[in-house]
Amino acid sequence: MIRHIVMWKLKPEAEGRTAAENAQWMKENLEGLLGVVPELLSCEVGIYVAVDGNYNACLVSVFNSLEDLAAYKVHPAHQEISAYCNKVRESRVACDFEIQAY
Repeated sequence: MIRHIVMWKLKPEAEGRTAAENAQWMKENLEGLLGVVPELLSCEVGIYVAVDGNYNACLVSVFNSLEDLAAYKVHPAHQEISAYCNKVRESRVACDFEIQAY
């Protein structure tokens, strides 16, 4: 199994929303991919709660394989959300690693 983690530092304002509003939008829309993208086994987006954080939002998702992760990345529903995330972010980091089945 593969755990896919992504963290975003958001622009203070973008696309008519504050960073906090964009983080909430990302949470709702990314978590909404469960059941839409068949390869996505689990998905959780956390929004940073302190004032002085480096990153505003963090996605933790799980896939059966790297092939399933690749299919998720090109799924049209994910692509649409990803395009918005690209518009509102200052930076992004990601890490994919193997985990034991749960």
